[in-house]
Amino acid sequence: MNLPNKITLFRLPLTAIFFIFFFDKPLPQFFPNLPPAPCHHTIAFFCFLLACVSDWSDGYLARRRNQITAFGKFWDPIADKILVAAAWITLVANDAMPAWIAVVLLARDFTVSGLRMLAAEQGTTLAAETGGKIKTIVQLLTIGILSAHYTLKKDWGWELPQPGLAGYEVWVLYPLCLLTSLGSAWGYFHKNWSLLRP
Repeated sequence: MNLPNKITLFRLPLTAIFFIFFFDKPLPQFFPNLPPAPCHHTIAFFCFLLACVSDWSDGYLARRRNQITAFGKFWDPIADKILVAAAWITLVANDAMPAWIAVVLLARDFTVSGLRMLAAEQGTTLAAETGGKIKTIVQLLTIGILSAHYTLKKDWGWELPQPGLAGYEVWVLYPLCLLTSLGSAWGYFHKNWSLLRP
C-alpha cells in the first residue's frame, strides 16, 4: 500500500477520535462513570484539523508521485463523507447546529452518491466539479469554525454564546453551506439528467 492510500485510511481513526473526544460523555452506555479527558474538545478539534490536512495531502502526493490507484479513488471520497457526516452529527448532538440543516446536507450527499452509482452502472464516470470542491471547502471551514468556537468556550473558558446561536453561523456559515451544497447538486443533476430518463 502506497503512502497516499495510508494517509487516506488514517483519516478514519482520526474521525473516530474526533467523534469520541468531542463529547463530555462519549460512550455512556458502556462507560457511564468515565470522566472526560482533560481538554478533550481541544483534542477533537486538532484531530479534525489533521484529518483536513490529510484530505489535501493524500491527493497531492498521489498526483505528485503518480500513485493514483483504484483503491484511493474508492476510499478517498468515502473517508471524506464519513468525516463530514460524523462532524455534522457531533455538532447537532452538542446543540451547536440545527438538525434540519445537517439532514439537508447529508441528504444532498446521498443523492449525488446515488447519481454516481447510477452513472457507473451505465459506464459513465462523474468527475468532481468545481462546485463540489467549493462545497467541500465551505463545509470543512464551517465545521472547523464551529468546533473552534465550541472548544474555546468549553475547554478554555471564553465567554462566548452557544455555538449555533452566535449570529455569524445563522447569517453566513449555514447559508453558504446550503447554497454551495444544493447548488453543486443541481449542477450534477442538470448535466446528467439523461441518466435518469427511463
